[in-house]
Amino acid sequence: EHAEIDLSQKFGALPGEALGLLRLAKAHAVKVGLSFHVGSQCMHPISYAKGIRDLGNIIKKTKIIPDIINVGGGFPSIYPDLQPQPLENYISEIKKSFDNLKLENKPELLCEPGRALVAESGSSIVKVVLRKKQKLYINDGTYGSLFDAGVLNFVLPTRMIPNGRMTSKKLTAYSLYGPTCDSIDYMKGPFVLPNNLKEGDYLEIGQLGAYSLTFRTKFNGFYSDQIFEVQDKPIMSMYEKDISSRYLVA
Repeated sequence: EHAEIDLSQKFGALPGEALGLLRLAKAHAVKVGLSFHVGSQCMHPISYAKGIRDLGNIIKKTKIIPDIINVGGGFPSIYPDLQPQPLENYISEIKKSFDNLKLENKPELLCEPGRALVAESGSSIVKVVLRKKQKLYINDGTYGSLFDAGVLNFVLPTRMIPNGRMTSKKLTAYSLYGPTCDSIDYMKGPFVLPNNLKEGDYLEIGQLGAYSLTFRTKFNGFYSDQIFEVQDKPIMSMYEKDISSRYLVA
């Protein structure tokens, strides 16, 4: 309900189906577990509370206490238009809901934070090849490291790398276009950047540490293996209060 990316169309079983599956697993397995996934980039901790309550109902009806309860992933990162509650709120809600099950033998509790931990760790540096008013054509795109921005319409934090020249205080909302022949190689944005961007300028596009490298393809021959480790801070962070000094212009 609160997830930006719904995973329920392909995976999982309804609570009623899970009853029979748990009984079957218990009859054949040394250890059994129950798990759920709230969907990727979950924007409210209450989704985890609901999932744990659903597991509690399954345990009550089957009278089978699992050895493991896994609340899955879905823990969010921060983006310009998606600013979630602090991660500790999610952990607190999970712990409270887990304790409320009041199970005689407590299962091992697992969670799988991914995006929340690593999204901030990666950026792509791209070159503006062409500007047409509010359209920027760049040398990376949906088939490269920007899948989230193109296919999922995530607004990624983006800033101009001035490279010694003055930047305009006036801002413009841009859309980005990748280098391939496919018209879906398009990132709607908006990506808010200085108005005086021009061909040859470079941009840093952040929050790409989670999936960008694994989603890359060599479609149309556009591909880069240049990866550098640096010690600077991310453009945006869930774990810092002030991000304004690093946003829009490097």
